[in-house]
Amino acid sequence: MAATKQTQGTHGGEVYRLARSMGVSPDAILDFSSNANSLCDDLTRAILGEIDYPYRHYPDTWCSELRDVLARHENVSPESILVGNGSSENIFLTIQQLRPRHVVMLAPIFSEYVRACEAFGVPYTLIPCSADNGFACREHELNALRELQADLAIICSPNNPACVTYDNMADILSAVQASTILVDNTYSEFLWGLPAYEDNRLTVYRELVNTDTQVITVQSFTKFFYCTGVRLGYSVASPALTERLAAGKTPWTVSAYAEQAGIAFMNSMQSYRDRLHPMREERRHFVSALQATGAFAEDRIFSGVNYVTAGLKTPERSQEVYASLLEQGILVRVCDNIPGMPAGYLRMQVREESAWRRLTAALHSPT
Repeated sequence: MAATKQTQGTHGGEVYRLARSMGVSPDAILDFSSNANSLCDDLTRAILGEIDYPYRHYPDTWCSELRDVLARHENVSPESILVGNGSSENIFLTIQQLRPRHVVMLAPIFSEYVRACEAFGVPYTLIPCSADNGFACREHELNALRELQADLAIICSPNNPACVTYDNMADILSAVQASTILVDNTYSEFLWGLPAYEDNRLTVYRELVNTDTQVITVQSFTKFFYCTGVRLGYSVASPALTERLAAGKTPWTVSAYAEQAGIAFMNSMQSYRDRLHPMREERRHFVSALQATGAFAEDRIFSGVNYVTAGLKTPERSQEVYASLLEQGILVRVCDNIPGMPAGYLRMQVREESAWRRLTAALHSPT
């Protein structure tokens, strides 16, 4: 593959952009930079192949049929669900409709939260959790939350790319000094079968906050169901708050095809859950192989739900390592531009053994 100077873009998974600039097919790039559930590729292909695209009518702006399915899954009323074009639409809707005077975010954090604040001119403060503590939120960060008054607080759990599912959400939520709290649960379905699964749901969060504190959760189909191109996500909140967010929603942002795909995915939930145990085993082997490369600091290799984030021994060379891997047809996510993330970390999706062996072999090679 021809050498070319490339740098990390805004997000992972930018295969089309990179393939065009390199003059290759997107299929020529082995993508570890997306956190979508690629080990379920065959399930998703089968499900999407069975959907009859309902193209004759405008889509249902409110995705009423899918909303009913999601309401049963979340154990809330349908009026508490707002379906969007990926979680990103609902992130922007939240900032647009609430127009908070100040936002506080526990970092690292998905860059679209920062971008939404900047787009609407909303001041924000990041409270970064330290890699020295495995990115956990401990007393230092809790004190910072207690000292900051805000209209909106944003927390991601499980956290991407920090590989931490906060085990002290009760402490975090009680420390927050904000009238509305948004918890991004995009990766929570990967927790199925673990105690943390039941701990990271809206109904639990509501029990941990004052009755006058509003709570919103954000979810995405993209990661768990391996459907990045479908663009489907949703938020859960009280009916009144959901109605307020929905008032700013552009009509028809979710296609009829996407809604039908969402229903099919929810009906196939157990098939995806059945893949979690083998995925976790694959992750364990992948971590061992990454440790053996010698490229990463031993105490800076963190296991996420379906990804691994690792700090290079030479963090200043992150872009160099990224470019070298890309020249070999391998794409990873450099985390340098993720808000609140320290420099020199690579995030890598858990993939099949043949894929991660190719990656680790490349990391063994001189770069």
